[in-house]
Amino acid sequence: MASALDALVRNPDALPRRRIGIAFYSAVLVLLLLAIGLSGWNIYRDYRMTGDQVRQNISALSHALEGYISAVLQQSYESIRVTAQELSLARSTPLDETGTYAVLSDAMRYDPVSSYLFARREGRLYAVDAVGQPVVAEPILRKLESIGLQPGGTPLFYPPLQLPGRSEFMLPLMIEVRTSQGPSAQIGALVSTERFGQLMQRLGLGADMNAGMVDDSGTVLYRTPQAEQYVGKPLPADSPMRPLLSQQHFQVVEGASIDGQPTLFAISPSQRFPVHAVAGETTASYQLPWLRRSLSNLALLALSLLFMGLVAWQLRRLIGQISQSEQFYRRLFTDISDGVLLLDSDGRVQAANPRAAELFGVERTEQLFGQRPSDLSPEHQPDGRLSRSSSLASLHQLIHGLTNEVAREWRFRRSDNQQEFDCDLRATVFHWQQRSLLLLVFNDITEHKRYVAEQEYLASHDQLTRLPNRYWLVRHIEQRVARAPQGLFAVLLLDMNRFKEVNDTLGHQHGDEVLQELGRRLGDWLVAHDAVIARLGGDEMAIVSTDMRDEIAVGQLCQGVSEVLRQPLSVGGIQLELSASIGVACYPEHADNAGDLLRCADIAMYQAKHGRRDYLLYHRSGDNYTPERLALHTQLGRAIREGGLFLHYQPKVRLADEQVVGFEALLRWQHPEKGLISPAEFIPLAESTELIHPLTHWVLDEALRQSREWSERGLGTRLAINISANNLRNPHFVGELQSLLSQHQVAAELIELEVTEGTLLVDPEQALRSLQAIRDLGVTLSIDDFGTGYSSLAYLKRLPVQVLKIDRTFVSAMIHNQSDAMIVQSTVALGHNFAMQVVAEGVEDAETAAALVRLGCDIAQGYHFGRPMPAEQVISWRLQRQMAHLDLE
Repeated sequence: MASALDALVRNPDALPRRRIGIAFYSAVLVLLLLAIGLSGWNIYRDYRMTGDQVRQNISALSHALEGYISAVLQQSYESIRVTAQELSLARSTPLDETGTYAVLSDAMRYDPVSSYLFARREGRLYAVDAVGQPVVAEPILRKLESIGLQPGGTPLFYPPLQLPGRSEFMLPLMIEVRTSQGPSAQIGALVSTERFGQLMQRLGLGADMNAGMVDDSGTVLYRTPQAEQYVGKPLPADSPMRPLLSQQHFQVVEGASIDGQPTLFAISPSQRFPVHAVAGETTASYQLPWLRRSLSNLALLALSLLFMGLVAWQLRRLIGQISQSEQFYRRLFTDISDGVLLLDSDGRVQAANPRAAELFGVERTEQLFGQRPSDLSPEHQPDGRLSRSSSLASLHQLIHGLTNEVAREWRFRRSDNQQEFDCDLRATVFHWQQRSLLLLVFNDITEHKRYVAEQEYLASHDQLTRLPNRYWLVRHIEQRVARAPQGLFAVLLLDMNRFKEVNDTLGHQHGDEVLQELGRRLGDWLVAHDAVIARLGGDEMAIVSTDMRDEIAVGQLCQGVSEVLRQPLSVGGIQLELSASIGVACYPEHADNAGDLLRCADIAMYQAKHGRRDYLLYHRSGDNYTPERLALHTQLGRAIREGGLFLHYQPKVRLADEQVVGFEALLRWQHPEKGLISPAEFIPLAESTELIHPLTHWVLDEALRQSREWSERGLGTRLAINISANNLRNPHFVGELQSLLSQHQVAAELIELEVTEGTLLVDPEQALRSLQAIRDLGVTLSIDDFGTGYSSLAYLKRLPVQVLKIDRTFVSAMIHNQSDAMIVQSTVALGHNFAMQVVAEGVEDAETAAALVRLGCDIAQGYHFGRPMPAEQVISWRLQRQMAHLDLE
């Protein structure tokens, strides 16, 4: 067998190196010649295509220019011709000066092309401008007089000229006619060459292009660019265009332009007039880019050839090294870090490398010869299949060409200690000397699998309690839903009560011991109830129950968990009795996926914690954390920034004489899609987030601005504004309030800030400090919704407030409910005893207002006196109220 392996490695039938070298270099030379020829052809084709494109461009431009020039000149010529006919037909009554001007003006009226029309008759020149007015300017008339006379009835062109006061060139066009009186007359027109320049601009004349027109004699009638330099001058005697001016067909010619630059010209002769339209482009404008592209292509070709030469040299060197090295294949076979087996068509080992012998626990590779892979494997593979039948099936597929490669995980067995090890195996067909052999390459992955399993365990389990973690729990719920979509189960989320106190008192080390013990107890107890537990983080754990058919079963499970948690636990020498708040969400009633089930259970858990209950089942009615609420939060922030909010103002009336003593600013939000949104919906949302601070700032800024506006109009009155307890906890609030008062120049005594009684109890001492600072500014303070909180009289006595507002729930029912009437009476007395003004809100009718007067209440507000209204209605409302009082008096 060793000789067979040596024969395979040495490979004595290799091609002679010389023959290989000749074939290789011949192929490289052919490739080089092909690359050079292809590059040359591309460069030549690029040159032809570039030239053809330029010819097409200038040909189209010259044709367009010729058509436009002919049309313009034809229009001007028609005006001359019609004028000539009018003058020649005036036989019975000779035309005087007025008649001549009338004929010229008539012709100009229908001539949109000519800038001037003129006639020279009986030794006198008559001319009109573009609007038909006679030309009397002597410089212009002298310029027209200078145009020479030539006999003939066909239109003649004269050298372009410039009129005094005009920058553009004028092209004279004139014919001679005989009048009925006998003497000849010359009729002419001046056409502005600016019309042709404007056409050039519209056609997109490039920077390296020129265009214009010349007559048959070679005189430049118009040229752009540099019209002032070349118009009226003859073409050079050696110009390539001169021989072509006598021909009446389109031509393209290359040569020097009038400014000396090599140019490609397209010449289009007019079929009606002795002029030629010329369009040209300098050869440098397209040959230089072509030259640069060609040089780039040649440089790229040179680099490619150099690269191909280097590659060819390296390949030739590699081939030489492979051909010359007798040890290359032997080293590749023997020194590879993977095990290698070479099998014959019967599946028996013919050769093996030292690594394979090491993996199978044999001293020499020859000990493996003649054995099949199934002989070196346990009877069954990890997937339960027989090793012999599985290996023979793979061998059959490879030998008969049913597959090119078999890659799978395979379990072998060592020969020395019978220990099994897993391998990543790859088998392919190996052809050698008309024989089909099988090459098996395998490496031991036992340690890798152990490492992966350990990492999987660490990724799915909590290191402290060894319980499954959130990642495992989510996958477990998803798998359970996928296996039985119609099943019923519950997710319990529990959070330890006062566990922070345990950590702060005993330290985190003992707190971790508590969590470990609780995890062990709950895990052992839940096994008997066919439920699993996972630690989510901190002192939060989650339980997934078995089938839960009703709330009774859920309650029994929660009570059992609570009893396990309440069992005494000794830590750090202290006996602890712990409890937890449990939130429950059921599948599929509350949610149909892991994320939503955990969210619902979390909401229920916090509701149970706030309600001091052991457990609570999730209810949708108590879930405010919805996507709609999140979207509303974003839209509220945008409304604050973009002015989507506005204020309404409700009047406050002194009950003694029913005089208006102030207004309360009430916030409104007109949502662009949902319409008017109640403050009861969006203000709690703002108070639960950071939006309450910019919202309050906007309200204060707008209310103070309005107060200032009313004061300037002589309607200054006290304005009440509601603020939140979060504002009192903001250390910058008092400074912002003082800054806004100064900015709007509003007296502090005109502002009243209202704070609800309940908000003062969140942090009483901080609230007291903030209220005192506000009072020091001179701002009036009011306790709103008094009677709905639980503040003590001792705390109320310390507050620097001047106004007490009775909540509307007591005021609205005081007529029909004696208890509410007693509460209102007591509150009025209490406020007066503390030297406070008492305000009743929610006064809806005259009967309630009269009862409040009898009880001695100071101020009232409600629909009975006035509804909340926009600022622009306040003035008219006050005026109407004053008029009504005057009528009563």
